[in-house]
Amino acid sequence: MKLLADNISKSFARAGSQQKLFSAVQEASLLLEAGRLVAVKGRSGSGKSTLLNMLGGLLKPDAGHVFFDKTELYTLDDVALSRLRNQKIGIIPQGHTALRSLTVLENVILPVRLYEPEKDVDNRALALLQEVGIAELARANPAELSGGELRRMAVARALIQNPPVLLADEPTGDLDDENTELVLHLLRKAADAGTAVLLVTHESAAEPYADEVYTMNAGKLQFVS
Repeated sequence: MKLLADNISKSFARAGSQQKLFSAVQEASLLLEAGRLVAVKGRSGSGKSTLLNMLGGLLKPDAGHVFFDKTELYTLDDVALSRLRNQKIGIIPQGHTALRSLTVLENVILPVRLYEPEKDVDNRALALLQEVGIAELARANPAELSGGELRRMAVARALIQNPPVLLADEPTGDLDDENTELVLHLLRKAADAGTAVLLVTHESAAEPYADEVYTMNAGKLQFVS
């Protein structure tokens, strides 16, 4: 399995500026392969999240192509693309995306329930919550969780489908050093089990866990090591 970005770019309108467009991502190419963890480092506003969203089927590039194996993502209709994302691409978004009307356990299981409502994945969800260190909060409401606990819940939710691709957008942003290492270890473990992992981050702590490191600055992606 591989996910390939081939010269993708994205620009946005800048309100109130004489310059109508600014380039968030400039002709970036990136290959994610099974069993490897790729880290993209950069400051806020460098284009990392835009790159991740294009790779995840969430934001159509202005130019270039994104391929999941031999399938070009943005040739799919909305229904097919949504189904592929649900089953094949786990996304750990930046920020907190918990549904407050559901328990922590129900939030983790939600991706499965969308297409397979009768499938029993409670034990897997509980095991994932145990791995991220919040199993005791399975029946809690998300409003009771700290920012770091919500982040770890999002990690468990992204892994619930055993996706071949995992895209993590600043997954350690709200975490202390101990839990940062825990989450990075989980991402490394997923890669070692055969998942293609992309980690976008501003933290240097991710580098020892990565097979490849890139930097992003002003929309330009550059290979480091």
